[in-house]
Amino acid sequence: METGEKGVIYEVSYLLLPYISQEQIESKVATLKEAVQKISGELISDENPVLIDLAYPMTKVVGTASHKCDSGYFGWLKFEAEAGKLSDLKKSLDNNSDILRYLIIKTVRENTLLNGKMKFKSEERVQRYEDEVSVDVPEAPEVVKESTPEEIDKSIDELVVV
Repeated sequence: METGEKGVIYEVSYLLLPYISQEQIESKVATLKEAVQKISGELISDENPVLIDLAYPMTKVVGTASHKCDSGYFGWLKFEAEAGKLSDLKKSLDNNSDILRYLIIKTVRENTLLNGKMKFKSEERVQRYEDEVSVDVPEAPEVVKESTPEEIDKSIDELVVV
């Protein structure tokens, strides 16, 4: 984009196929960044993809092969671009056989993450479990003097309704 020209801020979240090797992930992300730059988009920030479990199985057809996936590499890119050029990016993402699914949304330039990194449900479950386990345990009650058998019998007799 030229200086002085205002674009719209977008974020593209994507799921890459889980069959991609860890070594290839960096080049696949570079391909996505190039697609943004081809539409004169200016990258603002991104998060490297992380392998996650999916809430439900998804299927991707590549050529004649159908890939059923229960997991995928989730990542995102935030960029600024002209609204009119977004259709070219969509075509590029649709034709990318490594992408299981993607979503493009309008967003703001500022960082909206609270802690600076993605937090997944499994991490939330662990944190919730740790919170439940670390419940304050009340102090033990003071030790009361020991009762004699006669005192115990007397108190039982008072409780019995006959």
